[in-house]
This record gives sequence, structure tokens and C-alpha cells, in this order.
Amino acid sequence: MSLINPAYLAMSSVQLGLLTPYLVLFFGACLALVLVVTPSARPDISVPGVMVASMAAALVGSACQVGAPAQALFNGMLLSDGFSAFANILFLGSGIAVTLMSFRYLKTQDLVFNEYYVLIGLSILGMMLMASTLNLVVIFIALELMSFSVYCLVGFRRADRRSNEAAIKYYILGSAASAILLYGAAMLYGSSLTLDIGQIADRAAQSGALFSPLLVIGLLCVLIGFLFKTAAVPFHAWMPDVYDGAPIPITAFMTTGLKAAVFLALVRVMASVSSAPLLTGSVATSFHHILWMAALLTMLVGNLVALQQTNLKRMLAYSSIAHTGYLLVGLMAGSATIDGYTAVYFYVMVYAIMNLGAFGVLTLLALKGDAGLELGDLAGLAQRRPWLSFALAVFMFSMAGLPPTAGFTAKYFLFYSAVQSGDVLLVVLAVLCSAIGAYYYLRVIVQMYMKEPVGQAAGTTRFSYSAALTLGVTVALVFQLGLFPSAAMKTISDFMKGPQPTTALVK
Repeated sequence: MSLINPAYLAMSSVQLGLLTPYLVLFFGACLALVLVVTPSARPDISVPGVMVASMAAALVGSACQVGAPAQALFNGMLLSDGFSAFANILFLGSGIAVTLMSFRYLKTQDLVFNEYYVLIGLSILGMMLMASTLNLVVIFIALELMSFSVYCLVGFRRADRRSNEAAIKYYILGSAASAILLYGAAMLYGSSLTLDIGQIADRAAQSGALFSPLLVIGLLCVLIGFLFKTAAVPFHAWMPDVYDGAPIPITAFMTTGLKAAVFLALVRVMASVSSAPLLTGSVATSFHHILWMAALLTMLVGNLVALQQTNLKRMLAYSSIAHTGYLLVGLMAGSATIDGYTAVYFYVMVYAIMNLGAFGVLTLLALKGDAGLELGDLAGLAQRRPWLSFALAVFMFSMAGLPPTAGFTAKYFLFYSAVQSGDVLLVVLAVLCSAIGAYYYLRVIVQMYMKEPVGQAAGTTRFSYSAALTLGVTVALVFQLGLFPSAAMKTISDFMKGPQPTTALVK
């Protein structure tokens, strides 16, 4: 008689298939670490190759899970559904693009250390776990795995004082935000005796503590932790210095993968609690007012301060703050519209593509020590590098929200969903803030096409096949998503459809 239950074996194979993207990336990072200390293996070639291959394999594995029934793993601590598949594809795609644009940049800056690629892979693993759970402890562990890897990457230019300062600032303030989030999780557990966000409201209602101060403060602390990681006002002061001090590909990684991970995790949390009695009545109204003011201040401060910037990295950093405000507008509208958070997912994807492309151009323009990235250095660039100027112009038009680019359609869908939810005044203010932002984006185009070069301006860039591939794909996607957005919106909507997660496969 067999001692192994066939049903258990069947469940294990299903579980293993669902965990494949995570396992492939993890073992790829482990193999890359071994190659780092194996000189005969040519780590300068094999380490980035292994990481790109493992990320590509994990991306294919995530794509294969599209349309599969949603499942809950490890007693509900990990969720495999359309949302997690969409998030994983976005993170892994961003990681591959950042890795490709890093090759030439690291050689130019004398930063060829192969631990760089391993840290990117481990950070993506944290992002994937963070967007695939509703358990507060798993969210915290994934957040720390993601954050500690990025802390190291921000300070990767060890001989640069700005990079060291950026890493220390980010580490101290990021740790404080993580502590606030963890404290909020502890208070939520104390009021409901569960760490599963989907069960907190039910448990609190059963115990009679649904609207207790402990529960409300816990929710507020968790929200503050998320708002800090997304650089929403008034928790934004760390972002410009960190973005400016980090290597350009890491700045691109933070403004795309990291921001997308935190926002998608916040979307999953908001979607879980929005229909529960946890956010009803005066509590729901109070939290709506908090998000409303945070969205307005984030859009306003981000755009107004970006107007004053002459350094391209700092300008894009404050621009990223403004885009956080737009995403908060869509986040509030998600629970009140028929399409839910589809507009937010679409905006996150478009935002990642635009920023990857823009920072990809900066990696080719940057001189030693990230010099040559002042606005004046772009003067006359169109005469020397017409294709590079064209790509940057496309990304600037898209970020400004001008047709026929993807940025226009993304903002349209986002603001339309907010109008459907009844936040008309906030949409009007968002459109005005977006009009302010168009000025500093168009100013970049004016410098490239309408100014004569002065002295030794940026433009002595070397050709990079990997960076050129990244720019070509992102430019094509900006136009494709701008001209034909309905197919992408339908695909995203199909991603999110399907049955709810079933009982846990692993007890």
C-alpha cells in the first residue's frame, strides 16, 4: 500500500506550478551569486546573463498563469490570481529593461560590480511577493526584501558623496516608515487577532471592536507607511535627494518597479477592505478626506517644484511625485466604479514604460559622475543625436499627457473613472496640475530642438545595443498604447477576472 496520498501529490504539482516564477527568480539569483565568486566563469558576462534569463523565464511563467483559477497558497499567505500575474509581468519587464540599460552605463561610470544585478533580482522578488499577498507580515517581509536591496543599489557609487548621502537618508527614513507600517499591523492584529486584511473587518465586527481607536489608528499607520513608500506629500522629502544620488538605472528602477509594487500592493489592500464594514460611515469619510487632500497636495507640490528644476534627474523625481498624486485620484475612484481599478493598473503600466524610456535616454547622455544632465546640456541635441532626441521628445509628450501618446489615454481613463465616482472637483484640479506639468516637459523639447549648443554640451554618447533595444520597445509601446488602448484595457480587465482564491493548498 502506498504511503503517499495521490491527492497530495496532485496539489503539490499545482502549487509548484504557481510558485514557478518566484522559484525561478530565487534560484537564478543564487546561481548568479555563485558565479560572482567564480572568476573562471567570466562573471561580467555570466551574472547579468543569468539574471536576465531567470527574469525572462519567470516572466513567461507568470504569463502562462493568465486565466488560471485563483488559488490561495500557504494557508492564504500567498495569492495566485490575475492581479499577481499582471504585477509580476510588470516587475519582471521593468527589471529586464533596467538590466539592459545598465550595461553601458556601468562601464562608463566604472561601476562594474556584478552584485548589482543580483540585488535587482532580489528586489524584484520582494516586489512580486508584496503584490501577491494580503497578509500583513508577508507584506512587511517582502517590503523589507525589496527595500534593503534598493538601499544598497542607491549607494552603489561608493566613492560618491551624493550617493552615500542618498543611501543613508533613504535607509533611515525608509526604516522609520517600515516601522510605522509594522506598528500599524501590530495594532490591527491586536484589535482583530488576525493578520489577513480580508478577515480583519469580520473578526473586528465579531469582537465588537470594529470602530475602536486601536483599529482606526492601525489602519492609519499602515496607510502612512504606504504613502511614504510612494512619496506622497507630506512624506515626499526623501525622494529628490535619493533619486539624484542613485545611479540613473536605479533611479529608473525605483520610479517604475518600486513605485508600481507599492501602489499595486496598496490597491490590493484597498480593494479588499473597501467593500467590508471596516470602511463605512464616518471612518470611510475620514479616510476619503485624507486621501483627497494627499492627492491634491501631491499633484500640486510635485508639479510646482518641478518647474524650478534645471537638473533632469531632479525634475523627473518631482514629476514622479506629481504622478503619485494622479494615481491616488484613481485609487479613490476604484471602489466606486464599474471597472474598478482597471484605470489604475493601466496608468501604472504606462507610467512604468514612459519612465523606463526617459531614464534610458539619460543613461546614454550621462557623462562621468552623472554630469551633463542639466537642462542646458540638451541644447541642440537634435542636431547631433536626432533619434535619441526623438525618443526623449516622445516620452516628454507622453508624460505631459498629450495625444496620441499613452500618457494621454492613461490620464483620460484615470480621470474619467474619478468623474464616475463623483470626485469632479478633484479631477478639475488634477487637470489644472497636469497643465502646469506640461510646461517643464515641453521645456526639455524646446532645449533639444530650438536652442543652439553652448560649449561641450551633452551628446558625446556611445551607442549601446541593449539600451537601443529598450528605447525602441518603449517608444513603440507609447504609441501603441496611445493609439490602440482598448486592447490593453480589455487584456488588463481579463487579467483581473476569475473566481476568488480558494481554500489554501498548503496547511
